[in-house]
Amino acid sequence: MQLVREDWKLFRNIETLCQKAGVHRQFIPLLVVKELVDNALDATGDCQLELVDSNSFIVADDGPGIDPEWIQEYFSINRPMISSKLLRLPSRGALGNGLRVVTGAVIATGGSLTVTSRGSTYRILPQDDGTSKAEFIGSNDQKGTSILVKLGMPVDEDTLHWGKLAIQFSRKGTMYSGKSSPYWYTSEAFYELVNAANMPTEDFVSLFCGKKKATEIVDRLNIENTWGLMQTKQFSFTAAEHLLKLLRDTIKPTSPKSLGEVGDSFSDVEHCKKLGEFTIRSSRGECKAEIPIVVEAWVGIKKGEPSKLNSSLTICVNKSPVTADVNISTKQASTTIWGGGLYIDVKCRPAHFYVNIITPYMPITSDGKAPDFRPMSEIIEDAIKRAVSKARKVNQIDQSGGRNEKQIVLENLPAAIAKTSGGGKFIFSQRQLYYAIRPYIMQAFDGKQPNYTYFCQIITDYEAEFGEITGMYRDPRGTLYHPHTGEEIPLGTIAVQNYNRPSWTFNKIIFIEKEGYFASLRDVGFPEKYDCALLSSKGYASRAVKDLFDLLGETDEEIQFFCVHDADAAGTKIFETLQEATSARPGRKVKVINLGLDPEEAVDMGLQIETFESDRRRPVADYVSWRWSEWLQSNRVELNAMTTPEFIEWLEDKMEEHGVGKVIPTEDVLARTFEESAEKAIRSRVMNDILEQNLYEKQVEVEMMKARNQIELGKLGIRDKVSTKLANNPLRRWDAPVNEMASEIIKAR
Repeated sequence: MQLVREDWKLFRNIETLCQKAGVHRQFIPLLVVKELVDNALDATGDCQLELVDSNSFIVADDGPGIDPEWIQEYFSINRPMISSKLLRLPSRGALGNGLRVVTGAVIATGGSLTVTSRGSTYRILPQDDGTSKAEFIGSNDQKGTSILVKLGMPVDEDTLHWGKLAIQFSRKGTMYSGKSSPYWYTSEAFYELVNAANMPTEDFVSLFCGKKKATEIVDRLNIENTWGLMQTKQFSFTAAEHLLKLLRDTIKPTSPKSLGEVGDSFSDVEHCKKLGEFTIRSSRGECKAEIPIVVEAWVGIKKGEPSKLNSSLTICVNKSPVTADVNISTKQASTTIWGGGLYIDVKCRPAHFYVNIITPYMPITSDGKAPDFRPMSEIIEDAIKRAVSKARKVNQIDQSGGRNEKQIVLENLPAAIAKTSGGGKFIFSQRQLYYAIRPYIMQAFDGKQPNYTYFCQIITDYEAEFGEITGMYRDPRGTLYHPHTGEEIPLGTIAVQNYNRPSWTFNKIIFIEKEGYFASLRDVGFPEKYDCALLSSKGYASRAVKDLFDLLGETDEEIQFFCVHDADAAGTKIFETLQEATSARPGRKVKVINLGLDPEEAVDMGLQIETFESDRRRPVADYVSWRWSEWLQSNRVELNAMTTPEFIEWLEDKMEEHGVGKVIPTEDVLARTFEESAEKAIRSRVMNDILEQNLYEKQVEVEMMKARNQIELGKLGIRDKVSTKLANNPLRRWDAPVNEMASEIIKAR
C-alpha cells in the first residue's frame, strides 16, 4: 500500500511545519514574527512591532498595502510559491514561503489571523483544502498594512527578538535602491525567473534597466528573432539564455559598494566591512553568476571573568537574522565559529559577535532557508578577524589602563616573586616567574600571550638596575665538558654559582654554537689533546655562559677563550654579544677570540652556500665589513657544510695558530705535586706492610664471630626500624640509619 501526501499539508502540522520552516518548534513563534517583519521592511523600509497579549502580536507598516484580491491567495498554504524573490535583489526573503509559514503556524496551534490593508479589515479563515477565505470585518482609516497574529502558543517579549533586531538593523546605514543585475544569475536561474514572470518581454527587461534601454534591447531581440514579441512564459531555455547575454552586453556589472551597508553605528562594539564577490557556475548553460557581497562584522568583548562568560553570535542576511544552525564556543581566549559552511578559529575572549551580509543572492540548503555560507566563507572570516583585532586593541587599552607590557610586569613583579617562592621559602626559576606574571599580562591585554624572550629582557634590565632577584635561577641552556675527567655540567645560573674549576686541567675553552660537534671532538680526543674545555649554548650565549667566562677569567690560571659559529648574520652576533658588555654584566672581564667561521673564509674554502630571501634586514656584527654584511643578507654557510674530518682539521689549524700548548703548572705546583705523589706511594706501601704483619684480615674475622649474636638481633625488624628513623629525618638516605644502628651495636660491645 502506498500513502500519498501533498506537499502543502506539511504546513498545517506543527511537527512537519518545523521541517518546512527549518527551525525547532520552540522557535516557530519567533520565525512567524520575523517573516512578517521582513515582508513589511521590504515593502516600506520600516514597521512597528508590538506585543498585544500573552498569545498575540501585531506588525504594522505605512506602505501601499496588499491588493484585496490577493489576500486570500497570499494566506493560503495550498498554493504555488508566490514571491518576488526569484528576482534577485538584496532583500530579506529567499523562497517566498514566509506567509505560508505564518498561516501554517496559526492553523497548527489553533490560533487566528487578522489582516488590515487599505482601510479594510479581514479575518483569515483557513480551509481544510489548504485555501483560505478572507472574511470582511469592517473599514477604518488606517493606512498601510497591519497583521494581528494570535497563536496557540505563549508569546512574550523574547518572541519579538528576531523581529526587533531586523527593525533595528533596517534603521541603520543604507540599502540598495537599484535594479536587479543580469550578472547575478546563472543561465538556469534566469530561465526560472523568465518563466515565472509571465509578462511582456519589454516589461520584463525593464526590471533590469530603464524604459529607454529596455526598448532598445527588445528591438535588438526582434531583429534577430521574434522573441521580443512573446510573453516571457513562452521563452525556451535557449531564448532565455540569449536574452541574458544580450542584457549583459548592454548593462554594466554592479559594484559591491552600491549594495549598501549597516555601518559603524553601534556602541561598545568594533566594526569591520569587507567587499567581495563569489561565483555560482552554471551546470546547464554558459552563463555563470557573479554575486557581489558586503560583509560587516561587529565584535564587543564582554567584561568580567572569562571562565564565567560565553560568546554569542547573531548572523543577519540583508539586515534580517537568519535561522541557520551556526554555533560559537570560546575556551581559553580562543573562539570557534562553525556551522552553515563556516569554520572559523579566532583568538578572542568571550564576546558578542554580529555579522551582516548584504547580497542579492544567498545560497540555501533547505526549505527552511538555511543559508550556505561556504562560497563567501573567506570574506566572512576576514571581516570577523579584523573586527576582533580592533576589539582586542580597544579592550587591551581598557584593561591595562593605557600601561604597556613592561609596566604591567614591573608592577606585579613583587607579587609574582612572593607567589613563586612561597613567600621567600624556596628558590625558583626564571621560567616559573614568567608563568606567575603571565596571568597579569593576559588579563590586561585581552588574552594576549606574553613573549618569553621579551619577559627575560625586562627581568635582565630590572636586575641591572636593582640587583639580582633573590632566590631566582635560570634554567640550563648549555653544557660544559671537562677534558680528562669526562665530566659534563649543565649550565644554569645555579650550576655556575657553585662551579669550581678543576685545578690545572684545561687552559682553553671553546664556545661552539652547535652542541652536536661535542661527540665528534670527544671521539678523537680533541679536548684532551689540546687541554681544551668545550662549551655550548642553544643559539646566543646565555647569561650563565657569560658568567662562567667571567668566573674563569678571575682565576690565577692562564686561560684562552674562543668562539666558533656559523657564517651567517646570527653567527656574527653570537660572537659579538659574547665579547661585548651586556646590561646584566657591564664590561666583559675576558677577551674572546673569534675563530670563525666568517663568510670570506667560508667562500675561500669552497663550502656550500645557502641562499635565501628575506623581507627584513638581518642584524650583523660591527666587525663585519660592509661588503660581507650585505652578502649575509641573502647568503649563509653552516659549520655543518664541513664534513667531520674537515671540521676537525679546520679547528686543529685554528688551535695551532692561537693555542698556548698543553697545561703545564708552575714549578712550585709541579714540585709540590711530585712530593705529594711520592708520599702517597710510601704511605700505601707502609700501610699494606703493617696490615700484613698484624694479621689484619684474621682479626676482623674473629671480631665478626664475637659480634654475631648482636648483629643477628639488630637485623630483626630492620625495615621498620629504618622506616621510623627516616620518618624522623627524611633528608637522609636509607643507608644512613643502617650504618648508624650497626655502629651503635659495635660500640656497645
